[in-house]
Amino acid sequence: MTTITERSVSSADGTQIAVSSSGSGPVLVLVGGAFDHRGTPFVDAVVAAFSDRYRVVTYDRRGRGQSGDNRPWSVEREVDDLAAVVADAGAPVDLLGICVGAAVVLHAVAAGVPVGRVVLYEPPYRASVEARADDVLFADRLDEMIDGGRRAAAVRAYLTRVLGVPMLQVSAVPLKPKLWKALLADAGVLGRDVRVLGGLVVPERVLAAIGVPVLVAAGTAGAVWARAAARAVVESVPGSRAVVLDGQGHVPDPGVLREAVDAFLLGGPTPDPD
Repeated sequence: MTTITERSVSSADGTQIAVSSSGSGPVLVLVGGAFDHRGTPFVDAVVAAFSDRYRVVTYDRRGRGQSGDNRPWSVEREVDDLAAVVADAGAPVDLLGICVGAAVVLHAVAAGVPVGRVVLYEPPYRASVEARADDVLFADRLDEMIDGGRRAAAVRAYLTRVLGVPMLQVSAVPLKPKLWKALLADAGVLGRDVRVLGGLVVPERVLAAIGVPVLVAAGTAGAVWARAAARAVVESVPGSRAVVLDGQGHVPDPGVLREAVDAFLLGGPTPDPD
């Protein structure tokens, strides 16, 4: 049985960040999406799939799970949080960023957080270099929904606008009470994730500053815009590579994701490039 170690680390502003590690081997820090943190089903599945070969470190981003939430919030403080997790894990450290977590990773690496290599899965940008006013203002509208007690509306809006989930699927989510309760619990910080994404625009200037090896993956069964976003990130990060994972949607099978990560970090058969 794999031993799980839990602790907290202090970010630069004193915010306590809850951290867990599992397994042994090269250190891989996982930064999940908007609704993924320690103990959520997808994160647990990824940890289980990876921890026989890696020491997988997961953490609750500020304002989520058991981490603190000192104000004011900013992207820079999210970067500080990840920097504290990386420093605590000890060098060398590689990063795996999924969905919005990929955007957090990109900001952190561009800011100089010391890591070896980076794997990203479907950062949810739209492949554009020009901000759309309604996307920029969308974060404010999510905050207004939360302030008005409309958490369910905020979750539905985020799922459809940012993740591109069809409305019919979104309407069915409340039929899964445990999942819906978990989504509502994290609704209060969804506006932050839109800001991390810079209004859903590929941050070319940020990405141009990255100087470590980067692999960007997307799935063939997901949205066309997600594959386009992956290509746009690769075009903006010097020396980066793209792969497409056959049959995978926006929530990939952890075993398939593991194969792509192994090939990039440890060497081995490489998935087909995009």
